[in-house]
Amino acid sequence: MRIRQAGVRQIPLRNTRHTTGSLLVALKVHPKVAQRILRQSQLTITFDVYAEASDEEIREALQRLTLGFGQSREVPPGP
Repeated sequence: MRIRQAGVRQIPLRNTRHTTGSLLVALKVHPKVAQRILRQSQLTITFDVYAEASDEEIREALQRLTLGFGQSREVPPGP
């Protein structure tokens, strides 16, 4: 195989799909768009497999929610 001759590690196609899904979620691509790019039949599969929420993302979401209710106080950092 040419990949071995080039000295490049072979990556299973499944891994590239997982990386693509994770990047789409991190880039906040609309869920239906991510679903179609990944060619998955159910939206729940896309998010059950690829979506993760970091502590920072949770804090930012809570901050936006707080501001949406018209309150100006900061959301305290998590544990």
